[in-house]
Amino acid sequence: MGIAIGVAAFCPHCFLEVDADASPPWPPQLVRCPHCRLTIGPARARETPDEASPGSRGTAAGVLAHGARTADRAPEPASRERVRAGIRVVAERTGARPERLLMIDYQQNAAGDAALPSLEDVFAAFGSWKQARRESALA
Repeated sequence: MGIAIGVAAFCPHCFLEVDADASPPWPPQLVRCPHCRLTIGPARARETPDEASPGSRGTAAGVLAHGARTADRAPEPASRERVRAGIRVVAERTGARPERLLMIDYQQNAAGDAALPSLEDVFAAFGSWKQARRESALA
């Protein structure tokens, strides 16, 4: 399956966008996904995130959570209030309630918006995605 010129390319593992303007075949050589950090083989990108098999998004969330928990922390991670506000912003953008927001949806938004705290900041502030969502819904 080739990717048409000028369309987005999605990681075959986490199904998050990795290139907004891909040319076939994408990638031309082995690359590492900036989201899940898994490698994408030559010409293995997907044309849409809808090609995910059941459970793929959950598996990707596990990879993202592990990476966020073990990442080097910024000297000044985001405050709990800033993280709660970021989760509420993304929830509003995606039409989800904060307590139901998916981690990979947050990651996709945070990767393209420097104003949002990183997933690493979420884990540094709350220790878990569930706790961060829960507190964001209550705030």
